Amino acid sequence: KDRHSKIHTSQGLRDRRVRLSIDIARKFFDLQDMLGFDKASNTLEWLFSKSNKAIEELTRIKHCSSDVDDDHVHGFSSSSSEGEVVSKDIIDTIPDLQQQQMVDSKERNLKRAQKELPACVWAKMKESREKARARARER
Repeated sequence: KDRHSKIHTSQGLRDRRVRLSIDIARKFFDLQDMLGFDKASNTLEWLFSKSNKAIEELTRIKHCSSDVDDDHVHGFSSSSSEGEVVSKDIIDTIPDLQQQQMVDSKERNLKRAQKELPACVWAKMKESREKARARARER
């Protein structure tokens, strides 16, 4: 029946093969060609190495939020070092802070990416924004 090897994950037994949408497959194979790799595994390894910091951050955020969620579900309250009980309102703000950190991180990445854009792209983007503002003023 199913003679392809499987991988054990936290979600259970998973097939090694992955089906990609047409658009993603095109992008993936274009990247593979640019890198000069002949195996998909090499391309994925390159992608993982380039996104290692983002993956670590996501893991840290997921771990922190799951700790907070577990405490919330079981009705526990955290204690401070002086032994006083921390309000549930403070615990409720932790996911908000994590969300804000993610937004700040995305903004920093966007600014970094914008710095790397060529001048001609900047000019087109600026012109497009100016036109959009003009249309908005007309409304």
